[in-house]
Amino acid sequence: MRVLLTNDDGGPNDLTSPFIKYLVSAIIKYTDWDLTICVPFSQKSWIGKAHFADKDVTVKYIYTSISKPEDNSFHGPFPRPQEKYKSNPDLKEWCLVDNGTPATCADIGVNHMCGGRDNVDLVLSGPNVGRNSTALYALSSGTIGGAMEGCHQGKRSIALSYSYVDGPNVPAEWLTEASLISIKIIQKLWDSWNDKDDVQIYTVNVPLVENVKLGKTKIYHVPILENEWGNSLFHKEEPKNSSSEHIDIVDGSVSDGIVFKWKPDYDSVHKAVDASVGLTDGKVVGQGHATITALRANFKHIDRENHCGEMILDLES
Repeated sequence: MRVLLTNDDGGPNDLTSPFIKYLVSAIIKYTDWDLTICVPFSQKSWIGKAHFADKDVTVKYIYTSISKPEDNSFHGPFPRPQEKYKSNPDLKEWCLVDNGTPATCADIGVNHMCGGRDNVDLVLSGPNVGRNSTALYALSSGTIGGAMEGCHQGKRSIALSYSYVDGPNVPAEWLTEASLISIKIIQKLWDSWNDKDDVQIYTVNVPLVENVKLGKTKIYHVPILENEWGNSLFHKEEPKNSSSEHIDIVDGSVSDGIVFKWKPDYDSVHKAVDASVGLTDGKVVGQGHATITALRANFKHIDRENHCGEMILDLES
């Protein structure tokens, strides 16, 4: 299987992208997949399937250790592939797309980094640093956005996320097991995909918990929980001193403004998920299990509304 790997957290980084090297090492060690990596140069979370329209992108190359997944150092970046590093059996080449979103990386990867779009079977996006369960997170997810773009480039796609509880700084053993579970799930989904032509994308959540273990962690096929924000994602900052405004001496305009700080109320969302009923992605991954949700790369159709014919406006009122 020829796999293009992208993500929304960027290349290996202790703070922003600490999970991806464990997955890369597991793929190389335990599968025969032909792996190409094309990821954003820096973190591009919460961006969905966006592209930066009218913005050019630049691809650079780095090389990382395969045998040391905990080591996020690398050689590079370089403007071109480096043969002396490519030939080292313990190094893996990564393409970093400067100014690229996950969707852009999927496009560049499929069409330009793999020797042509016919040389890619599966676009794998992730593993995300954190869960991508429930509608709130899924619709904002750059990880799922990368998989969506893979689908719109004509490829089957899987979005993978690692769900932590108390922060992403988890033991290496958990990440190793989560990666083993992940590649087993991905291979099983791929092997049975031909019987499911209506499925374009799978989104998978794997828990990072103390008892995560291949063969013991339960895995459920579940729908996405449809939920809403209970309040604004932003907190209005009260001005400290209104007299400190920077006023333009020509037209009296001000360069300062009201500040709204990014401050989502994650706790209330998680409490609402815990209180929900039925088997859904949010509920199940919160219980420490892995989840699989089958999707199509479009907004859900409401057929009863979409086959009503022409709308006639009332011109009298």
